[in-house]
Amino acid sequence: MKENHEAVGLPEAGKPTIYERIKEGLAVASQLVIASPLKLPPKVVVVARYLALALGVLEAVESAAKERREGDED
Repeated sequence: MKENHEAVGLPEAGKPTIYERIKEGLAVASQLVIASPLKLPPKVVVVARYLALALGVLEAVESAAKERREGDED
């Protein structure tokens, strides 16, 4: 079996990673469910609200970690 020893580089600037695209898709889906004018089952709306909350917390943590890394470089 041939082993691959190529280094994995950082994603190109401006090109979203798969993780970012999934996160954005989940955010849009939860916002659509919450703002939907249709009468949806309450459990679906509750799950969408928790998902939106979790994504907001995740965004805040990532932002704080990024700021901390930038502060360490200075």
